[in-house]
Amino acid sequence: MKQDVKLFTVGPAQMYPHTLEVRNRVVPYFRTPEFSALMRENREMMLALTDADDDAEVIFLTASGSGAMEAAVMNSFDEKDRLLIISGGTFGERFEKICEIHHIPFDALRLGQDEALTASRLDAYDAKDYTGLLVNLHETYTGQLYDIGMIHDFCSRNDLYLIVDAISTFLCDEYHMRRYGIDATIVSSQKGLCLAPGLSMVVLSRRIIEQKIEGKQTASLYFDFQDYLQNIRRGQTPFTPCVGVLFELHDMLSRIIQAGGADSRVDEVRARSEYFRAKMTGLPVHLPTFPLSNAITPVRFEQEIAMDFFTYLKDEKSIMVNPVGGELGKSSIRVAHIGDLQFSDYDILIEEMKYYFCM
Repeated sequence: MKQDVKLFTVGPAQMYPHTLEVRNRVVPYFRTPEFSALMRENREMMLALTDADDDAEVIFLTASGSGAMEAAVMNSFDEKDRLLIISGGTFGERFEKICEIHHIPFDALRLGQDEALTASRLDAYDAKDYTGLLVNLHETYTGQLYDIGMIHDFCSRNDLYLIVDAISTFLCDEYHMRRYGIDATIVSSQKGLCLAPGLSMVVLSRRIIEQKIEGKQTASLYFDFQDYLQNIRRGQTPFTPCVGVLFELHDMLSRIIQAGGADSRVDEVRARSEYFRAKMTGLPVHLPTFPLSNAITPVRFEQEIAMDFFTYLKDEKSIMVNPVGGELGKSSIRVAHIGDLQFSDYDILIEEMKYYFCM
């Protein structure tokens, strides 16, 4: 693949020059006081940017987001629990598979590919003796952004632990752990943070730590959160972490906070999404009617040309957008609004769309 490829993808994203500069440095030895200090700062900044309580904690995992999803579930629940999963696409289905593997009872609130999550759908699951709710807040398969306020209200009145996969909504959409009673937030490095893949984090409320995680027998050496909770007190992880990406993380979090925090970064992403969506007017495409994240625009074609257009952009123009698998694969692509992208980049993409439709 050409080195000058332009990424309109939700992860890995178009990386910023300052991140590439950090990546170019020698990765240092990490069992040192200096690295421990950096990790403590990473922890504090993650708590600030997720709007977590001061007594919350952060697990740093050298794993993909899917690894963090599995780790969060297996450390918090077992066969004595019963969970409700919002399942509106491939990532909701991943939560289902995790629960099946770990023998955790669950029900899935399944949504059609164009169906919005509504209060009436949730209300049907009231008073069903669930322990917790799992949700991919931005289901990137379809592009739907679920209403976290509505989900919080449901969890609050049913006294549920709320586990949120925020991998593709963190730093793209408004997000507040304390306001919405979120007990676990799952984040990955390559999406809103725009870093290299390989690092995931789970921000845990004190409630879920004390009531569900501490003292639990977890059948895993690598993913035992109790080990990570003990180690983070000294600014370390139990096993060798992705040291280089953790330096990237420190650089990025510091810059985001210095530039105005999460709200400022979300405003940047929102501006790009609104610009691109406005530019699409008049093209033979449409958007789904459900709520959308700022992170991506799910472009629906009126003809089944999505994969051909994806291949044209990749092979002829060195432009990468996100293809879509499954039923939507023939008629939809996803265009991301995160990373080092300018309005002028979207002008180029729009011109390529216009050209392709006229071919």
